[in-house]
Amino acid sequence: MSEPFFSFVANFLEPLSYLLLCGALVLQVLTHKRVEIEALAIFYLVAAAGLGYASWLADRRVNNNWIYNSLYLPALLVISFYFYRVLRSKKSKWVIRSLVLINGLYFIGRILFWGALLLIDNFGYALLSVSVTLLSFVYFYDVLSHVSESAIWQRVDFWLVSGYLLYYLGSFFIFLQFANLAYNILDTYTDKQRAPLTLLWGVHNVLLFISSLTTLLGSIWIAYRSKS
Repeated sequence: MSEPFFSFVANFLEPLSYLLLCGALVLQVLTHKRVEIEALAIFYLVAAAGLGYASWLADRRVNNNWIYNSLYLPALLVISFYFYRVLRSKKSKWVIRSLVLINGLYFIGRILFWGALLLIDNFGYALLSVSVTLLSFVYFYDVLSHVSESAIWQRVDFWLVSGYLLYYLGSFFIFLQFANLAYNILDTYTDKQRAPLTLLWGVHNVLLFISSLTTLLGSIWIAYRSKS
């Protein structure tokens, strides 16, 4: 793998993936006005811009962890808001409120007791990954419990949540491994030690890209079917 391509995958594939995800949601907003989809589209547009800047900083070996940590809580709230609007049962909504509370308390506790946002909060993102993965399973259980005349793959929710499940289930293990590697080399952090972290983050970005592309292709297919 050439160095420029590897640098692109490790640094710039992530904001591109969020831009694709934003495009997939905007395509649905144009035909079906849904406030939860609009909220997600706006968030992913902001995330693409923020992470584009973060990638630019990383390419120049400048600390960008504060950007990732700043996106943690908004990601939690927007994704939870989406599931709260989509899921039907009271139990499902109780699960959402509980997960928001747990993640929120963790975030506040981290700020109060561990302070600075200059170290990327891999454990926080691992917790977010578990939360979204759980909500994705709840979504599929909810869909299968309420039989509908229309096929589930004709709804953008199916493609979006499928992408969530693919990304967050895989990224949970990546965040934990990244945290383990990062904290072990925190005091030295040489170029040689940096290499496995960069490789691992590249794998993370590929996983995100595949999940975003899945949602985009599903959204395009739905838009095409609605016009035919």
